[in-house]
Amino acid sequence: MNEKTKKVKRFDFAQFRFVVVAILLLAAGLKAHQLATSPLPPVVQNSVFTPLLELLNDRNFQMLVVVGEILFALVLIAGLWLHWTWLLSLLGFSVFTLVSSMKGLSGETSCGCFGTVTVNPWITMVFDLVIVACLLVFRERFTWSVPPLDRKKVLAVLVAWFILAGPALFFMLSLKQQPSILGTEYIPIDRRTAIMLEPTSWIDKKFPLISRFAEPEGSEILLTGTWSVILVQPGCSECEQMLAELEEEKPENTAIVVIPSGNMEDVKQTAFPTFVLDERSDWFVLTPVMIKLVDGICVEIEQ
Repeated sequence: MNEKTKKVKRFDFAQFRFVVVAILLLAAGLKAHQLATSPLPPVVQNSVFTPLLELLNDRNFQMLVVVGEILFALVLIAGLWLHWTWLLSLLGFSVFTLVSSMKGLSGETSCGCFGTVTVNPWITMVFDLVIVACLLVFRERFTWSVPPLDRKKVLAVLVAWFILAGPALFFMLSLKQQPSILGTEYIPIDRRTAIMLEPTSWIDKKFPLISRFAEPEGSEILLTGTWSVILVQPGCSECEQMLAELEEEKPENTAIVVIPSGNMEDVKQTAFPTFVLDERSDWFVLTPVMIKLVDGICVEIEQ
């Protein structure tokens, strides 16, 4: 019995830190891949947390997070200043928990912690809480003193950081951005174009999506008269609710434009004229979006 107790006591932050390392490197790698290949998805609007989440969603800030996570993971691997890194790990995952809860309360579908891999923010919040609890259980004896600096380990960490973070930063910065009539186009290395739609910039301009329909037949009806065009995409609960309401009300001169993403079968079929954007590009926009057209000109945008 005493031997088992000793074994349990020997497992502390010195061992658990490698779990933290694995999480940090996985998150950093997936976020770096997203930042090097596509724009960050827009933040859900009309939430009390929206201003803060937009700040956290800033591209430059996310790149700093990636290189910071890599650096901290390497410090943990080297075993430098274990009592201080334990405290920073505890604070870091506590902050992650708060951010995930804010995203959950705002209605975000993904926490964004793992790049393009969609993880419900409530699941991430629970996971972060488990890590916080484990850090408290497998805690390091904390003292305010600073241990002697191991120069060889520090040098090794800096070299490894340069080797890992340098290429990651290069590829993240290589994603070219250029203005477009649609919004902003992102052109990554050896990958198809990603387009962040900015409907609010279309006011008083010709509706720009018609030329990007996969099958434009019949789209000429949008060029005459007054139309309400609804942008929707698969997996959007608000889009499904809006489409259900439209089916009941059956307003005239209403058309649906589907943003291709995920399982297209998830989009509710309606009796309204429906057009799908071509899949040669990746499209990003916060849906649903309602656009009022008069003779093909955008006169009102509701997003």
